[in-house]
Amino acid sequence: MPSLMVSTAPLRNSAQRVDRALAGFGLEGRVRELPDSTRTAADAAGALGCEVRQIVKSLIFRTGATGDPVLVLVAGDHRLDEHWMERTTGTRWHRADPEYVRSVAGYAIGGVPPVGHPARLPTYVDYDLLEQRELWAAAGHPNAVCRLASAELLRITGGRPVSVVPLRASDAAPGPWASFDCYGTLVDWRRGFFQSLEKTLGSTSESELDRWFQYYLLTERCLEAGPYRSYRDLMVAALLEVAERLGRPISDRKVEEFPSSIPDWPAFPDSRKALERMRGAGYRLAILSNNDRDLLEETVSRQRLPADLLVSAEEVRSYKPALAHWIRFLKVTGISPPEGTHVAAGYEYDIPPAALLGFRTAYVARYGPAPSPSVATTAFPDLAQLAERLATPPAAGSFSSASGRTS
Repeated sequence: MPSLMVSTAPLRNSAQRVDRALAGFGLEGRVRELPDSTRTAADAAGALGCEVRQIVKSLIFRTGATGDPVLVLVAGDHRLDEHWMERTTGTRWHRADPEYVRSVAGYAIGGVPPVGHPARLPTYVDYDLLEQRELWAAAGHPNAVCRLASAELLRITGGRPVSVVPLRASDAAPGPWASFDCYGTLVDWRRGFFQSLEKTLGSTSESELDRWFQYYLLTERCLEAGPYRSYRDLMVAALLEVAERLGRPISDRKVEEFPSSIPDWPAFPDSRKALERMRGAGYRLAILSNNDRDLLEETVSRQRLPADLLVSAEEVRSYKPALAHWIRFLKVTGISPPEGTHVAAGYEYDIPPAALLGFRTAYVARYGPAPSPSVATTAFPDLAQLAERLATPPAAGSFSSASGRTS
């Protein structure tokens, strides 16, 4: 992204109000004023050097018989379908006039921010915004903007994720649906990594393999937070970096062959039977993975894991814990988040983002209990017991969801 032309003058009063509101959520110093107006999405994208889809349009509507206000946050390249939103919410929608917008939002059209209003507004957030890693929203004035990650936008607004245009769900959509992380949840990521690493390094102690593994996980996560690259390339770069850090060089040829071993990493003994039991109980099954599409498909085939839908990092061009995997899943299936259950053994990568979107979540303690969980989730020692629970629906309220309940 090119350097921003930022005004050096103090923030206007309206932008300062937004700055304070964001600081209340722990988001300090996010507001910037630009020399030129960002009143339209195209103006903002041009000034910021980003794509129009990364611009947050803040739209105020009046709904229902009483004309209650709602805020809809829409991707800059999207045009909200009011008839579709009426079907989605079950109430009539009317676009608000400029005077009404100012009275309920506290800001004029072109400067309405996602937060910082006189009273909290019921909010809907466009799926297409949540597919982006970085977003730019108005910050109280047509020249003022604030930078937000998609998960931050959802957290600070408490918004409901929705598609603002009709979805074309696949023929396989009818559920219920359960989605799963793959490596570490269905496939024994640690054991497979150790096996492949020992072949690459030669005879190596268990403690040294574990040291490599821990360094690798930290390095991989840092690389995933940067610009998107294929998982093959990311894995090679991470291994070479760890090798240099630990002073044990590996030949480029051996490192480049490492990702090809992933489909041979063994599934946990209970994975296939648990998935088959859930499918027999009527569940549709999705696998959401941070791997490349071909490696994921080959893993699923070799390990004989039943699945109706695969979502890879390669398709969404980002890595969990970003929200794009789940948004793609929602778009394809046509379900709403509370209708889905997401299952993972990797807590930070999967449970908080899925819960933030409104999914029920289940943590499988493959490698121990969840580390200081920041959101409530239902924990299971293995997939067999989870399949038993899901195949026999529990009493209302005994399974965790975004509401924070847990059993």
